[in-house]
Formats: sequence, C-alpha cells, structure tokens
Amino acid sequence: MKILRNIGIGIAVLVLAILGAALIAPSENNMSRSVVINASAKVVRANIMSFEGMLRWSPWHHRDPNQTYSIENDGQVGALYTWSGEDSLVGEGSQTITEIDENSVNTHLHFVRPFESEADAKAIMEKVDDGVKVTWHYHDETPYPLNIFNLFFDMEKMLGPDFEEGMMKLKEISEDAAPAEPAVYRGLEVRVEEMPDMLYVGIKDTVSWDEMGEFFDKAYGSIYPAVQEAGLEMTGMPSGIYFDWDTVNQSTVLMAAIPVKEGQLDGFASFGFNPGSAVVVDYYGSYEDGEKPHKAIEDFLKDHPGLSTSIAIEEYVTDPATESDSSKWLTRVMYPISE
Repeated sequence: MKILRNIGIGIAVLVLAILGAALIAPSENNMSRSVVINASAKVVRANIMSFEGMLRWSPWHHRDPNQTYSIENDGQVGALYTWSGEDSLVGEGSQTITEIDENSVNTHLHFVRPFESEADAKAIMEKVDDGVKVTWHYHDETPYPLNIFNLFFDMEKMLGPDFEEGMMKLKEISEDAAPAEPAVYRGLEVRVEEMPDMLYVGIKDTVSWDEMGEFFDKAYGSIYPAVQEAGLEMTGMPSGIYFDWDTVNQSTVLMAAIPVKEGQLDGFASFGFNPGSAVVVDYYGSYEDGEKPHKAIEDFLKDHPGLSTSIAIEEYVTDPATESDSSKWLTRVMYPISE
C-alpha cells in the first residue's frame, strides 16, 4: 500500500509540475519570413492569391509527389484546399481562404495528421524600390495545458527552413516568369512593363493577310470622324488588336482601334482590359517587316513559360503622313500578360 501511495504522490507531483510549467509556457507560436522579388506585382500576385499559385512554391506540396489534393472555388473567400499525403510531415488537412484583397491573402489551416491542430497563415505583398516584398506569416494558439509542448518544440527550427525554402521558390518562379531587365531577341529589346487600364473603340473583323492594309485604311476613315463627333477623348495612338492569327487560312481576327478615356460608339466594337503587365517591343521600321517584333516576343515567351498571353496589340506611334522615312516609324508591340 505504501508503494501505491508513493506512486500516487509521484503522479500527483508530476501532474502539478506539468500544470505549473504550462502556466509559464507560451500559448501561441508566431513566425514570418520575407523575400524581395524583382518582378511585377501582377506576376507575384498570381502566385500568392490562389491555391493553384501557392502550390507552385509550397515546400510541402513538392515534398510528397504521391499526395492527393483538391481545390474548390479558387482565388476567392471560401476557397478550399484539401490534401492527404503519405509523407508524415505533409500529413492531411485542409486550408480555407478567409480574407483576400489586392495585396494580401489570409487562410485558416486545419491539420488532421500527424496531429490535429488549427493555425492561420497570411501572405502580404508591398511594393519596394527593388520590386515586390512578400512576407509569409504563421500563427497558432495552443490551449492550456497542451501548451506545455511548446516548451519542447522550437517552431523556428521546425518550420523556419520550410518557410525560407518556400520564399526562395516563390522568388525564383516569379522572377523567371517576368525578368525585370530587358533581354535582346532577334536584335530587339524585349521587356516586361506595367500597363494602365485601356479602352478601345473600333471595327473588328476577320481579315485576310493580304487585305490588312486596305482594312486599316477604311476602318480608320470611319472611326476617327465617329470619335470626334462623339467627343471622346483619345488616350493614345491608333492601334491594331490581334485576337487570332490563322496560319492555315492566312487570316486574322483583327480590330482597328483607337484608345479612348471612356465611352461607347454606336455601331462600333469596343475592347478593354484592366491594369497589368505586358511583354513589349519598340520596333522601328516599315510595316512590311512588322513580323520581326512578334517573332522576338515569341522567342522570349518560349524562354519564360510562366507568362501567358492571348492577344497582341500594335500601337502605331509614328504617323507615316508626317514622316516619310520608314526606318523612323515606331510601332510599339504589346502582349498583355494574362492572369
């Protein structure tokens, strides 16, 4: 009986010691890592504002190639990502987007394996002189007396290397997708730059390649008077917007357009896009050699598969009626980058 009593006293003392230690043990964990990325805000945003984007640089997603996962309603509040992996550190759980705006995304994590727990994560981006700074935050709270385990687990040592790996991967894929420095392809400087929101009015049609010159002449002859009569404010030079380039039938879906500040024209097409980035080439030369800047951009895009584009825009900066030397004609070719 004395032995049992001593065991009981020992257990009681141990329990009291644990409860006492839990009183001074931290009840929450906080950690963050930051990285400065030399890329456009739009490219970085695409990699942190959705689960599909996050998976490109998540250290745990790449750690277990056999894991299964699903994503629902991605890129918005309520989006749900669930995973189940074979790796013990990857485990099983779910993540939900709880808040999202232009520069930050908050998520809530529910871990099922290797042990059940809850946590919150946040990614914040801000523009700095060298590009875009991204900070990745982690926060969890452990109820008393389970917080005693926080005395034995160093979250910085456990998760810090993974967070650093993730930030470096985010930097790598973002900068590979959109290099800050111009590159030279086919003798032309190709660059990625920010574009404002744009609105165009004009005439859109399917045009054969050999009739493009005639199409532009007739279209602008109709668009200019209509814009002036409607009192629309022009915000740039006349442009050609190419929605499709059919090499089999040698035709293109083309819009002869004029950029305007706002407004519509009855009987004319309109097209617009939001602020973002574009691959750009400033080309000097005659329109007959206008294929060269497009080929340069195509070569650039092959080297940067992370960039996605769907249309091409030619802005005819120089008016041939006022400059007879075709070598001085400037055409700005732009490929807006898709999300």
